[in-house]
Amino acid sequence: MHSFVRKVKEYIDKHQLIKEGDRLLIACSGGADSLALVHVLNNLKEIYHVEIGIAHADHQLRGEESAEDSRFVERFAANLNIPFFAATLEVPKRVAAEGGNVQVICREERYSFFEKTMKIFHYTKLVLGHHADDQIESVIMSLARGSNSSTITGIPRSRPFSEGHIIRPFLCITKKEIFEYIHLHKLSFRHDPSNDKHTYTRNRIRHTIVPLLKEENPNISDSIHTFVEKQKQDEEFLQSMAKRKYEQLVTIDQDGVFFLDTKCFIEVPIALQRRVILLLLKYLYKNSEILLNDHLIDSILAACNKHDGNITIHLPQDYFLVRHYNKVQFSSGKQQPIIARNVVEEDSWITIGAGYSIYLTRNLTDAISGEKWFVQLENDCLPLLIRQREEGDRIQIKGMNSPKKISRVFIDEKISAQERREWPLLVTSKNEIIAVIGLRYGERFSKKHYSQNYVLYIKRD
Repeated sequence: MHSFVRKVKEYIDKHQLIKEGDRLLIACSGGADSLALVHVLNNLKEIYHVEIGIAHADHQLRGEESAEDSRFVERFAANLNIPFFAATLEVPKRVAAEGGNVQVICREERYSFFEKTMKIFHYTKLVLGHHADDQIESVIMSLARGSNSSTITGIPRSRPFSEGHIIRPFLCITKKEIFEYIHLHKLSFRHDPSNDKHTYTRNRIRHTIVPLLKEENPNISDSIHTFVEKQKQDEEFLQSMAKRKYEQLVTIDQDGVFFLDTKCFIEVPIALQRRVILLLLKYLYKNSEILLNDHLIDSILAACNKHDGNITIHLPQDYFLVRHYNKVQFSSGKQQPIIARNVVEEDSWITIGAGYSIYLTRNLTDAISGEKWFVQLENDCLPLLIRQREEGDRIQIKGMNSPKKISRVFIDEKISAQERREWPLLVTSKNEIIAVIGLRYGERFSKKHYSQNYVLYIKRD
């Protein structure tokens, strides 16, 4: 067995990429990498007791040259007596109709073709020819984009796809080794001139940065491979911890609304916080791909690391985050925001929103500063709670024949629309509004002390 083939086989065996009975669909463009991949797996198929097929996608971007690529791969498959599947993809038509990134459309169309072929002909694994140099490019691109460290794990050697997996047995092999193998076996191959253009970021990295890195360190491929493997090991461990924390911190109600307890969340190390949030968003969006930039993630983390006041953050696809003190809600625009009800603990200052703090006590003392109100509270009114305004809210004010709308109170006091959503209302356990803190106080309250059993102190930052 040639040393090149042996190296690939050892990599396959080490990571259990192929098992007996697999049906392997090899994506082959006609280039050196994919031609070498087909040749190697054709030599190994008897050892692994697997069946192989070749899939070729013509993106129709280079006219007759693209069509000749397809015919070339078809002849190559016929010479080896390997089943051949080809598709002419309507990429130019989609680009003309939709615009957008040509590379993204090519990838979507290509993988759709691969998936259909796998399902129809019962292939269990799609085999791709990415190699060690591709891994270098991928890591550099991630660093250049400023990706989160958790995502800089390079090209995966295996991942779920369709009803099986994608595998990449050449990630242990350099481009130089591939060319040496091609020349040794006198294999002809096709060359895509678009790979020489500097239009694409990956091409610029391939032709300018990677050669410089190889000059500095001829073994850069091994160094990147070691880095990626360690990153994967660390990430797997952190993800397992994040999943446990997620189960402890996140609850989902019957309407599919996600709630996060910030009191416990702020005690979690930031490395796990970020992964818990990403997990939550993954479940919220039902695993669909969404664009979440670092700025948005940092804003979410900042909101979840506080438990005083209120905040709303608009998320992609009409989702939003609402924080009300120590409760954070993640939901779609179709779901109603939470109306948080926070219990007022006695004999301690509580921050309640709109810059206010309150202190409820049975003890009359001059040691506590702040605006002072006396109030009579029966046991069936307790505990008192703080919540936001709800539709139709009213308060009974002393001297008025009928309750006054809270909305009218806000208008009279010239409270802005944003402030109204966050303004704290003091309510009894029966949900009776007894104070719009800082603005109006109900008939239970008095500035003079008679026989009231409670004192409420109020201050504003």
